[in-house]
Amino acid sequence: MKTKLLHIYFFYISIFLFSCDRNENPCKLPESVLKDINKIDSLIKLPEVRERDRTWNFNNYKEPSLISAQNETYRFIFRSSFDGVNICRVEKINGNYKAITKAFKDPDSIPSIKEFSISSKTWNTIVDGLSINGFWSYPSSIERNGLDGATWILEGYKPTSDECTGKKYHRVMRWSPIDKKFIEMCKLLNSLKKN
Repeated sequence: MKTKLLHIYFFYISIFLFSCDRNENPCKLPESVLKDINKIDSLIKLPEVRERDRTWNFNNYKEPSLISAQNETYRFIFRSSFDGVNICRVEKINGNYKAITKAFKDPDSIPSIKEFSISSKTWNTIVDGLSINGFWSYPSSIERNGLDGATWILEGYKPTSDECTGKKYHRVMRWSPIDKKFIEMCKLLNSLKKN
């Protein structure tokens, strides 16, 4: 009996020490970034937010929700007041890479859709470019709005948690962006629409 209690005692001590040793912020991100990331994470856990995202993407673009994705996926949506909507999505499925591009002349138009394979080199260029520019810890939104112009949305999902944020999904949205890093990240996907 004493031996059993001793084993239980060491088991609980080990769990306590392991949990204390875990670093919740391995990349030493600023508190404002952590707060922003945790806000997104807490919102996407709500069933009504997940359903609204699924419905919005399907009804407006015939696109899946990335919040519920199964495969590593990145998507750029460019929604302009005057130039319609362009979407570029890339996915990694069972070691293969594909891209889907959609162009809507206006919200009620039938989109021009292209689906094609991309090379592992192209995939790695996109994923590495997003990583280098800090996509997974990039602020999800800023105080910049307007009436016309364009809304840019960049989303990503991966099945394994990001090493810095611990999250599997991230979304960045800007109205007529001026931040160069964000523009560069969006260009990584937008360049595929020319194929």
